[in-house]
Amino acid sequence: MPTIQFTSQNSTPKALILMFHGVGASPESLKPLAEFLHRSNPDLEIRIPAGFSPSTISQRGFQWFDVIGVTEENRPARVQQVMPVFDQLIRQQAESAGVPLDKVVLLGFSQGTIMSLEWLKQSPDAVAGIIGISGRFAELPQQTPACAIPVCLIHGEVDPVISVFESQQSHQRLSGLGIDSELHLMPDTPHTITQAMYPLITDFLHKAI
Repeated sequence: MPTIQFTSQNSTPKALILMFHGVGASPESLKPLAEFLHRSNPDLEIRIPAGFSPSTISQRGFQWFDVIGVTEENRPARVQQVMPVFDQLIRQQAESAGVPLDKVVLLGFSQGTIMSLEWLKQSPDAVAGIIGISGRFAELPQQTPACAIPVCLIHGEVDPVISVFESQQSHQRLSGLGIDSELHLMPDTPHTITQAMYPLITDFLHKAI
């Protein structure tokens, strides 16, 4: 599936927002948020690529890594298996948009958040920021990342898929490692992106870029 793209009104975009969907979904799932962000910030370039392979849990969706049989023990290895390609994707998208890495923001939902946070742990280069919605680390970081990339975590308090505890734990660990991390908990919100999250995302973008 081709990448959904919202082109900057500027010949050189102010920044690039790369959005990564959840498992079993497609770029279309993030299109309403992207449309809102682009209307509010037409000088941004926004791109939503599809996951690396067809989903094993959905007939129409995609995935960044397979979740059939996934456990706490084997999840990190599954992420690491595709991380080189994920890193390459980020760098290729930045290059093709004509935007330096430090003007790129990664925005993930669910499995897209897992990939973005795991990228933070091992990248030698910085992006402008990472927004993680309803996600987690595959494995909490044990040491300070090479780059102090600011992070914004947003999570529904009644999420039945990935517990809000995961974002709380991630925020606590990142803050303890000296990373500028903010956490926003959404009351009565399940595993989804809501319009109530939009201003939080916009505020973070304004600070990051």
